[in-house]
This record gives sequence, structure tokens and C-alpha cells, in this order.
Amino acid sequence: MSMLSKIHDFIKVTPGEGIEEVTYLRNKDIIPMGPKRRIWGIWSLTFYWSITNVTISTWTGASSLLSLGLSVGETMGIIIIGNVIISALALLNAAPGGYYHIGYTISQRVVFGIRGSTVGIIIRIILSVVWFGSQAYLGALCLNCVFASWSHKFLTMSDTIPKSVNMTTQELIGFVVFQIISLPPLLIKPERFNKPLMVTCILTFFTMMGMTIWIVSRNGGSDGSLMHTSTSMSSSTRGWYWVFGISSWYGSLSAGVSNQSDFTRFSKKTWSSFWGTIFSLVVVGTVIPLMGLVTASAYKDKYGEEVWMPNQIIMNWLKDDYSPKSRAAAFFAGLTFTLSQICFNTMGNAYAGGMDLSGLLPKYFNITRGTILTALLSWVVQPWDFYNTSSTFVTVMSSFSVFMSPIVGIIIADFWVIRKKHLKLTHLYSDEVNGKYWYWNGINYRNLLIWVTAFAPALPGLINDVTPTIDVNGGIKKFYYGNTIFEYCIAFFLTIASSYIWPYENVEEEDACDYFDAFTEEECHKKNIVPYSQITESDFQIDPVVSVLSREHAIILPEKADY
Repeated sequence: MSMLSKIHDFIKVTPGEGIEEVTYLRNKDIIPMGPKRRIWGIWSLTFYWSITNVTISTWTGASSLLSLGLSVGETMGIIIIGNVIISALALLNAAPGGYYHIGYTISQRVVFGIRGSTVGIIIRIILSVVWFGSQAYLGALCLNCVFASWSHKFLTMSDTIPKSVNMTTQELIGFVVFQIISLPPLLIKPERFNKPLMVTCILTFFTMMGMTIWIVSRNGGSDGSLMHTSTSMSSSTRGWYWVFGISSWYGSLSAGVSNQSDFTRFSKKTWSSFWGTIFSLVVVGTVIPLMGLVTASAYKDKYGEEVWMPNQIIMNWLKDDYSPKSRAAAFFAGLTFTLSQICFNTMGNAYAGGMDLSGLLPKYFNITRGTILTALLSWVVQPWDFYNTSSTFVTVMSSFSVFMSPIVGIIIADFWVIRKKHLKLTHLYSDEVNGKYWYWNGINYRNLLIWVTAFAPALPGLINDVTPTIDVNGGIKKFYYGNTIFEYCIAFFLTIASSYIWPYENVEEEDACDYFDAFTEEECHKKNIVPYSQITESDFQIDPVVSVLSREHAIILPEKADY
């Protein structure tokens, strides 16, 4: 064996339970998730979405809406409507994971084809890398609160880094340490990360509540004047600001909505995510930004400065009062915010990037390898520039919902309306030309064209947002204001309409057997399919694609399975 062959064999992903051979289409992390790994119940899925909200990003989220001149009441109304929309779309998009225990990468094969799926997967990988770096930088600022509570010298540290770097010495230390301590959690399997989520969510929620109560108390029990301000504007302008606010609020979580099935495939039951998703997004996702509003408002009245970032509030109180009591409070608050950033970054960005890399190159990446690469690549994007400069790059990345929202619309329309919740799992792991999801040379050009048609009208508005000197007409700007809503609707209805004009064949056909050992006996009974334990050699001859998968050892007989 040559040296190159040895290296190749070394870097290949090892097969796992239920699969004897890893190929460019499958490994143990992207085949349908079996019952042994499906351990998430209602509480795990509740805290999965809660960790998204008990973060600095959600705490400060209302500030951008207030900057438009809207009142606090209008801002909260926009947030509530946005959260309801996010909840509905997240639940609809969670269905492939709940029903068939497959993730986002495999859902892309359904709608874009075995090869065409690469498009949606690469977009998600880019987002994961960039936002991992972004959240790591925010986590570093929180970690610095812990260091500052330990050492007054650190709190007052001089900056020795050139101004051109757009980062202070203190921030550099925090970023390096945060990135290092973020690595060990990446070695934990995603389904086992639910317990840290629960603990961190509870601690951070009450820390945020404590900060809000503290500053209101310091302000004489008043929530501050910021809570009662508004700017006069025309009803048309106000209406479009509402549309923009709802669209941008949904857009901030569109990436999480798109890959919802990556995590619902870990659920014990099909709809374990239902009540938890609604509670976390609509209740927690509304209370946290309200706390941020009240805190910023009361702080401004008390100290004459509008500060939204909780880490900055902590650093300010340490500078004003470095007593043991103040330092202890800063340590606890800084620690809980740091933990929330680690957990959110692990779940929302690292695991997402790992799953996408596993789906893109399953022969060489499992989830763990993918998460580590996502974290390492995040250094390249230099996330400190996002917050310390007027960055065109971050404007573009923040607008990536332009590309994600139509994908969500296509997946939901395809799964719920066209296929009526029916999928043939074996064909999702095959490149046979007679496979259901091979389409034309592995690409579903129809849905790709719909995707482009949906986001194309928003591109001039995106260009104008990045380069204001390039003028566009008012209608284009307004479309861009509501791009995530409009694009979703365009993609949703065009996908359905195209299926009537050019109908797919046998859309309701499913596998006759549970070839991947993905379902419980109860699920097999409801689906009227042969359970994995009862499969025989003759069941592999039912379908030509299944026969090929059997010969490739992608599916194996129960008695040959390595348990």
C-alpha cells in the first residue's frame, strides 16, 4: 500500500452502527437517526431554542428597531409577531427530522437533488463559520468580565496592539482563551449536550433578570425615559418599518430555522419539539429583549449613557466600584454570560457546521471533525472587525437570510404539500440514475431556479445596503425591507405551482422496510413497514436501488449488524 493510500485510509471516517461502508453519500452521522441516539424530550428541545434567546444578541436585539424611531410598544409588537412567524416556520421545517430522523443536509437532497444539495449546504457552512467567530468574540467580552473581577490590572490594562488591528490587548486575550475553552464541548455528541443547555439557560435567564432588577432599583424603581420615546413619521414609513423589523427579526434566526431538522431528529417522538419551540421562541424570545430594553433605558437615566451590551455594563460597574461584593457579582454574571455564549455557539454554529460538513463530505467528516474545523476556520474571518469597524463584510453576512428564506419555503412546500410527508429514505443515499432524488444528473434544476427567482429581486436592495451610493428605486428597497417574508412566499407558492405543471412521479412512495433501523416498532406499525429486526434477504430485492445499497454495504441484515 502506497503512502497516499495509507493517508487516505487514515483520514476516512470510520463506519458506525448500521453501516459497514462509508461513501461520499453517507456516514453514521447523516443516515436516519436510530432510536438509541434519539434521547431528546420536550425539555431538551425547549432549552435548545431557549439558548438561542438567552444570549447577548437577543438581549440587544431591540436596539436596532428602536433606532428606526419606533416606540417600545411597536418594537415589542414586531418582536412578538416575528417570534410567532419563526415558531411556525421552525415547526414546519422540523418535520423531516421528526418524521424521518434526517437532518438539513439530507432535506437538501430531497429538494435540490443528490448533487444539487451542495448549494444549500455550502451556504450553511459559510454562515456557521462566520457566526461562530462572531459569537466567540462576544463570548470573549463576557469572559473578560470574569478576568476583570479577578484582577484590577486586567480591568485597567493598557492597549499595546496597533490601532489598525481594531482590537485591544484585553479583547485579544479574551478571544484566544474563549476559543480554547470552546474546543472541549465540541467533542461531546450533539444529543448529549442537552444537560449543559438546561443548566446554562436557567443560570443565564436569572442573571439577566437580576441585572434588570438591579439597574431599575438603582434608578429609583423607574424603567427610564427610553421606554416612552417615539419619533413622528408618516403612516406609510411606519408601516414599512414594521415590515422591515419583522423581516429582520426573522432573518436573524433564519439559519436556525433552516436546519431545525438537524436537532429534531434527536427527539424521542415526532412532535416532542412542539410546545418547547413555541414557549422558547414566543415567551423567552420576547421576555429577553424586553429585559434588554428596560435595562438600557434605566441605565441611561441613571448614568447618562445608553449602553446595551451587558458585558459593558458589568465592566462599568467594576470601574465605579471594585469592592468584593461588586467583584463577586461581576464574576458570576460574566461567567454565566460566557457559558451561554459557549453553549449557543456550540449548538447553533459548531454543530450546525459539523453536520453540514458531514453531509458535504461524509467520507472525511463526521460531526465532531466538522465542528472542530468550523471553530478553527472562524479565526480567519477576524470577527472583531464586525463590531469595531464599519464592516461591509458583516453587512453582507447579516443579509444572508436573503438566500436562506427561500430554501425554507421550498422545503416546507415540498414536504407538506407536494409529498404529503412521504419520503423514500433509501433513495436519498444513492446515486443510481433511477433514484427518486437523482432528477437530472443529480440536480433538481426546477427548485434551484425557483430559489434564484425568489431571492433575485432582493439583490439590488442588498447592494444598496452595502454601497448606499448605488441608488435603487423605492419598490426594490421595499422588497428588500421585507425580503425574508416575500421570498418565503414566492418560493413556497412557486414550488407548489411547478409541481402541478410538471408533477413528480410517485411522490407518496416510501420504503417497504426500515432498512436503516431508524424507527421503533411502534413507528413501523404506524407506517405499515417491515421493522428492521424482521428484514430478510428477499426484502433487499424489492427495489433496484435497495439492491445496490445492499451490495455496497450501506444497509445490512439485522444478524450482520454490529451492536
